[in-house]
Amino acid sequence: MRFAKPCFRSWLAAAVVLSAAATAHAGQVFADQAPSTALGRDVKFTVYVPDGYQPGGTVNYPVVYLLHGAGGDENEWRTKGGAVETLDGLIKRGLIRPSVVVMPTAGPASWWADGAAEKAGTAIMKDLLPYVESRYRVHKERSGRAIGGLSMGGYGALNLSLRNPTQFCAAAVISPAIYDPLPPDTSAARRTPQFVRDGQFDPDTWKSLNYAAALDAYKAGTPRVPMWIVSGDHDYLGIAPMSATLYWRLYQIQPKQVELRVIDGDHEWLVFRDALPDALQYVDRQCRQG
Repeated sequence: MRFAKPCFRSWLAAAVVLSAAATAHAGQVFADQAPSTALGRDVKFTVYVPDGYQPGGTVNYPVVYLLHGAGGDENEWRTKGGAVETLDGLIKRGLIRPSVVVMPTAGPASWWADGAAEKAGTAIMKDLLPYVESRYRVHKERSGRAIGGLSMGGYGALNLSLRNPTQFCAAAVISPAIYDPLPPDTSAARRTPQFVRDGQFDPDTWKSLNYAAALDAYKAGTPRVPMWIVSGDHDYLGIAPMSATLYWRLYQIQPKQVELRVIDGDHEWLVFRDALPDALQYVDRQCRQG
């Protein structure tokens, strides 16, 4: 496996890199960026393509959008979360299909939402997704597109899938920062401009953007997005009980399409890394069935 730092636009250059590593029996990782009208700047992302991927080929792959947590960036899942090694292992063992995985950033405190400062949610849905689908060999239909994330990224994966259920076939929600009704004083959410108005944290903005505000419309519509929810039992932010509440609310709507796991650990990378393999297997399985 090799990480190519320079961004590229030319698939000819990409093909050369990929063909040179064709005997590695592992996926490749590149840096790229999607122009974003919503943000007024590029959405940077790291993209994993599986062994055998050919830019000029005829095979299209499932795609997973994997979102980082507060303070992170497009490299965090790769450098701290072991995402590349996890994907290589799962694909090699036949536990998930060969897939393209996009690890974007809209900023370290975007919360993947259209908040008070920036329209990060629109940037993902209207700018990043079309860019990826126009330049990578990925499925363009709902059944080939999943989303996941940790902490702030879990908040984002949940909210984006609930508000765009026709776009995602499954979601993986890892240690999600989905505080209801309000985040604790220790949460980074209270200090991000996305939830600040008139110089201070605004509870109404938080409530309007958090998942609870989307549940009624989600319940009234179709389709359903299967959800994998996982948290550490010693999460110091109180995310384990919040995850259980989320699970129960979704169970009332889709009892056969939601799972909850509480594992040993805190709000930490040991938990996030351990949760990723099962999360990826769940979304892959659900998307295959859907």
